[in-house]
Amino acid sequence: MRKFALFVAFALVASGTNLQAQGRGMGRASGRGGPGGPAMMMDRLLFKDITLTDAQKAKLEDLHKAERDQMQAQVGRGGGAADFEAIRDAREKGDTATVRRLMADQRDKMEARRNERIAALRAILSSDQVAQFDANVDEMKKRQAEMPMAGGRRGGPPTKP
Repeated sequence: MRKFALFVAFALVASGTNLQAQGRGMGRASGRGGPGGPAMMMDRLLFKDITLTDAQKAKLEDLHKAERDQMQAQVGRGGGAADFEAIRDAREKGDTATVRRLMADQRDKMEARRNERIAALRAILSSDQVAQFDANVDEMKKRQAEMPMAGGRRGGPPTKP
């Protein structure tokens, strides 16, 4: 269950939903009055030390709206529930090879979505801002690579409980 929760949290980070830009950096999620969540944290990291113009903020909000609309449409179509069902079924059958393959497929899909999102965010920026953004992307990827994953670190041996 812990692995599944971590997987879902990572999926939310990758998808970048429920965001809104305000002020110098990233503000609060609309209508909630509090910090946005994993996707908001991702934007804060990516736009660290970058001051967006009003036009850039408007483009960013348009991107966020498109992401929210896409996510709602996916939820309406089942939102990948079949993928999670297949993982659960394989886990219940004890088929660890299939579970690992399906989880790797999901990680690859999330990585592709994250890279698409990063490219879309990068396209909003001026040429002067791109160098700082690229440095922020590198720092974010470094942090994520160091994050403990369920059962251990990514690419390393499992840690003992």
